[in-house]
Amino acid sequence: MVNVQPGIVATAPKLARYLNFSLEAGSKPGRALTALAELADGNSVVVGLGQSLVRVLGADIPGLRVFPTQFGSGLILPSSSAALWCWLRGDDRGKLLHAGRKIIATVSSAFSLDSVIDGCQYDTGRDLTGYVDGTENP
Repeated sequence: MVNVQPGIVATAPKLARYLNFSLEAGSKPGRALTALAELADGNSVVVGLGQSLVRVLGADIPGLRVFPTQFGSGLILPSSSAALWCWLRGDDRGKLLHAGRKIIATVSSAFSLDSVIDGCQYDTGRDLTGYVDGTENP
């Protein structure tokens, strides 16, 4: 079993699709996760497990927590922690669509799809305001 997902630190892909799932009440996610492991190569499909899923599995990952919502004095940011998160990386929108559909079908016995977010690289890695992504935009 490979415990590394090189896609996390690889150069950002031209296109991406992010799938956020919640765990169905009372479901047993083991089979769905085993099937997902066959699709997740850690490069073109990167998988993240949320705290709620890890707890249901009876596991513990030191440092894993729900993303905080309050920062500093009065600053509140929304937090949308998912039980299961999949990052599909590629350069063909159609292939990403079909890969996403396959993943959704694979985990549907235990997970509900909450959101799909499509991403793309713009220009040389800038956001739409012109700043380089990852730098502290004003």
